[in-house]
Amino acid sequence: MSELLKIILIFPLFLIFIYVPFPIFNKANSERKLSFLTYNLIINCNIFLFFSLLPMPIKEYQNIFIFLYILIFVYTAFLYKINLIKKNYTDLFVFFLSFFILACVIANNLNLGWDAKFFYYIKSLFFYEGLHVGDLVNFENNKWHPHLGSYLWAFFWKIPLLDIEYFGRLFYLFIFTFSIYFVCIKINKSSFFCYILYFLILIIFFQYERFSGLQEILIFSFLIISSKILYNLNIKSKFFDIIIILSIANIMMWIKSEGIIYSAIIIVILLFNKNIQLKEKIYTVLSFIVLFFLKVLIFKYYNFEVDAQPYNLEYIKFISLNEFLYKIYLITIYLGYYSLKNIIFVLGVLLLLVLNFTNRNKISLINYNLFFILNIGFIFSAYLFRDLDILNASIEYSLRTTLERIVFTSSSFYLYLILIFINNNFNFLRNNGKINK
Repeated sequence: MSELLKIILIFPLFLIFIYVPFPIFNKANSERKLSFLTYNLIINCNIFLFFSLLPMPIKEYQNIFIFLYILIFVYTAFLYKINLIKKNYTDLFVFFLSFFILACVIANNLNLGWDAKFFYYIKSLFFYEGLHVGDLVNFENNKWHPHLGSYLWAFFWKIPLLDIEYFGRLFYLFIFTFSIYFVCIKINKSSFFCYILYFLILIIFFQYERFSGLQEILIFSFLIISSKILYNLNIKSKFFDIIIILSIANIMMWIKSEGIIYSAIIIVILLFNKNIQLKEKIYTVLSFIVLFFLKVLIFKYYNFEVDAQPYNLEYIKFISLNEFLYKIYLITIYLGYYSLKNIIFVLGVLLLLVLNFTNRNKISLINYNLFFILNIGFIFSAYLFRDLDILNASIEYSLRTTLERIVFTSSSFYLYLILIFINNNFNFLRNNGKINK
């Protein structure tokens, strides 16, 4: 019972990080409010990244940081108290209910995933025990992936009075549920229709394993958010949207090694947006390059390995034709198998192919075509040019243990395309019904 109460108490604390620092109570348009909630989440994840790089333990700034955010929230809520009373409390209740139910599932099953046990959990222990990012150099397996996900785990694990390990992973759940909430809740004027979509998507995607300390769920969630922002980017909101896409790219670079690839993909998609001028595209590319080299410099400063992944030019240069073709064969087989196991990935790709030939809904497909091409190219390249002899592993073993998670992560970007298609057809059927009456 006490843990259920603590789960209820942790939810308002998580909410603080989507309500602050930008005030949302003064936004009359509900879709605009939702956008600013998203801006806050992304900005705060970047603030967490900044804190994670400080050479000081979490406890020295955690309480002050949380207290300051609570004060800002209370002040803005009081300042715009008329609008606060008029909030869509039903949406908030739906969001809380979904979070609470899934949080109880996680609390009832505390097994950690394999990668979590040997990589991410240990790194989170470093932060939890009062060490800082520079101390990770003493952890041999630190080289495989960056640390931001582990830092978030430790930060919310170490919350005073709560201090429960899986509460750090509940913040992963919060980001996940919010990302689905972000793309579902305002997609249609019918709230009931939106709620049905929201819970359906949660049911399809939720598995405990995703929240067993693995980091894919974070990149998955940020790709969902970026998919909607990139699709709806327009001249009026482009400044904020460009900043947020760059911020998402920065976050993903610090979560997993492949985060740099997904970051580059969403930046490329952003550059193809017709609403962005050439000068803005140049600034965007330069900003992304600066963010990337800033990460490299920080890694150099702390004596981290910049790239510990098993790729080298000599292996790529001397790979035989037979081995190359054999790898293509295996990648294709396993990609097809894991794609068929992921309903959203299959539906997204099939829908994209169909709409490219019969796009009656007039859905803009350039973002999704680019993502499909670049993502498939990334998947094949990642395994074709990987020197697995360094890891004493086979290509088949690598595909069996990692490709399912890559397919899962990639499926998130197609979700908004599917939702747009469903919504357009729902509106079409509803309008026809009215006409026939």
